[in-house]
Amino acid sequence: MAQEAVTKMRLLGADVGIAPKPGGTGTVGVPVWVWNGPSPQTTGPTSASATALGVTVTATATVQDVVWNFGNGTIVSCPFPGTPYSPSFGLTPPSKAGGQCGIAGYSRVGEYTVAATTTWAVHWVGGGQQGDLTTTRSSQAAVRIGELQVVGQ
Repeated sequence: MAQEAVTKMRLLGADVGIAPKPGGTGTVGVPVWVWNGPSPQTTGPTSASATALGVTVTATATVQDVVWNFGNGTIVSCPFPGTPYSPSFGLTPPSKAGGQCGIAGYSRVGEYTVAATTTWAVHWVGGGQQGDLTTTRSSQAAVRIGELQVVGQ
């Protein structure tokens, strides 16, 4: 029944926020910021119950962590949920801005898939018993990185 309660919660992977914006183009060497957009299904906590034969089990899920794979061999676990990029951050890398989430920049031009794996910790109670389980959800976003070229006269 705990699994049925988890299913009812409709847990999702991160609602990936990323700078540069999807559909835009970032620049080689410029920081890339990522964060998880808040909602009960992406950041929790959230709860649901399931009942069978007069026994009700209630499960509560909270995000344990989000691991980000930047598609270039860099994988990081960041403070949750992360802070959306603000123009006031300028070219400050996320690691220098209060330990926020992202990377200092890509070193090569290309299209990268940024994948987020969210680990949910679920505690359930019911029928005189309780327990814990873990489940994961994944999501992704694409980012395009270009090169800035200056042509002099």
